[in-house]
Amino acid sequence: MEIDLFELYTGNAILMLFTLIGIGLLVGKIQIGPIELGSTTGVLLVGLLFGHFGLTADASIGSIGFAIFIFAVGLQAGPSFFSVFLTDGVKYITLALFIAVISFSCAFGISKVLGLDYGLSAGLLAGSLTSTPTLAGAQDAITSGLANIPEGMTAEMANQNISVAYAITYLFGTVGLIIVIRYFPVLLKVDLPQEAKSLTAKFGFDKKNSLSSKAEKIPVIRAYAAPSKSVGQTVKQTQGDKHNGIVALRIRRKGKIIEAKEDDIIEAGDVISIIGALQDHETHRETLGQEFYDPELLNFDISTKEIVVIDPKTAGKSLAELTVIDDNGCFIRGIKRASIQLGITPDIKLAKGDRIYLTGENSRLNKVAEIIGRIEAEDTQTDLLSFSIGIAVGSLLGMLMVKLGNVSIGLGSAGGLLLMGITIGYVRSMRPTFGGVPPAALKILMEVGLTLFMAGVGLRAGAGIVEGFKSAGLPLLLGGVCVTLTPLIFGYFFGRKVLKMNPALLLGAITGGMTSTPALNVVNEAAKSEAPALGYAGTYTFANVLLTFAGTIMMTL
Repeated sequence: MEIDLFELYTGNAILMLFTLIGIGLLVGKIQIGPIELGSTTGVLLVGLLFGHFGLTADASIGSIGFAIFIFAVGLQAGPSFFSVFLTDGVKYITLALFIAVISFSCAFGISKVLGLDYGLSAGLLAGSLTSTPTLAGAQDAITSGLANIPEGMTAEMANQNISVAYAITYLFGTVGLIIVIRYFPVLLKVDLPQEAKSLTAKFGFDKKNSLSSKAEKIPVIRAYAAPSKSVGQTVKQTQGDKHNGIVALRIRRKGKIIEAKEDDIIEAGDVISIIGALQDHETHRETLGQEFYDPELLNFDISTKEIVVIDPKTAGKSLAELTVIDDNGCFIRGIKRASIQLGITPDIKLAKGDRIYLTGENSRLNKVAEIIGRIEAEDTQTDLLSFSIGIAVGSLLGMLMVKLGNVSIGLGSAGGLLLMGITIGYVRSMRPTFGGVPPAALKILMEVGLTLFMAGVGLRAGAGIVEGFKSAGLPLLLGGVCVTLTPLIFGYFFGRKVLKMNPALLLGAITGGMTSTPALNVVNEAAKSEAPALGYAGTYTFANVLLTFAGTIMMTL
């Protein structure tokens, strides 16, 4: 029995599409040295192969993936989009805007010099920056009617040009940037590890002040018989002004158990349950007294919960200023901003939307959450109603056009969906009961949307990739190299000379402005520090918004 795969895939779009995505995800796991291709690259490459052999898919599949992805990007950006100004936000948005303008100008200028066909310039910009939002914005401009398509060219031809240029320039945009940014500081004779140390020392991020997230900081609860020298003192006095890493939870007094309060006077015969890191228990053993086994005093549930910063009084505070965590005997295990893991340091300032991973006794964790935000883990339901209405309203918003003379101006679906996502994400940061999408669900939605969209891009580009490479392949490749390197070089000198940013922080911010997470990982490794991630988180949110509109604008010129 013979099976004609082409006929089988042609007659079953679902089988073909998910075979493409499955193989693409496997290809994405291939590593070339320390560099992994990634799922986006894998799906794009396999899509190009399938498209080259004549396989196609309904355009609506890519459109649905595009809508889900762009809206989810907005939801992710919403909580921190405005509050990031609390932490050098002006510098970050200025740098993100500078990178977007330089990249746009470079791509537009190269397309004019080379005389590239319509649509290739937008694909050149998107591929060189590996910016999926730019690609989505450019293709959406055609769908929404914003694109200024020249006579003699169809919408399908313009779409194919965008996809072809994106595919040709994407590889150097990914791998080339990683290689160049790794050795860029060496060429400039910048000691990146030393610069990272200077940055951490300036903000008090040195090792002796660091808030360790390692095993020695996992809290344990023990009970102690109060020593005679503690009798007559308050609980707070025995803990010290800064608690010395230990917090009293309960007291057994004359057979009864009471909740420990800082102003409680310790009496003879008291047995106190203490929560603290193992090393702190050992350090303060003489002060705490003799260890005592009391099952009831030790009956606590310790867990780790993800708490989202919502309270405006908390946003802008450093961890050192946020005493409520220490007061309740909780320990920080990690902090994420814009999906980027940040270093845990006393002077790092929190922003609205930050996710703090705390370990502690459950009731104490709940107290902390009530003050600074909410426990994300408790939101297990996805508000599909808000999600669906948000996409619908965002699409309608993108259809609105304002006519100025003979020129029609509008956001396009990409802009409408992005802004609607940002709005709902921001509103939810203030009202947790509205528009709930748990992080795991949001990640899945983004991945599914992105893979569907990239599969469509690959299939569309595959049909014309060989012809496109023959006609403009080398010029596009060289143009892509210029568009990838220009914002890196100019952005660095702009950040150093004008914004006066630390090199380690600046390089992280540049990778955020170019939306390249793999490049950030390389900078972190070169700096031997997580400090560059602070810069990445600062510019990444703005860059996604700016580059989405850059793709749309490119198609109107």
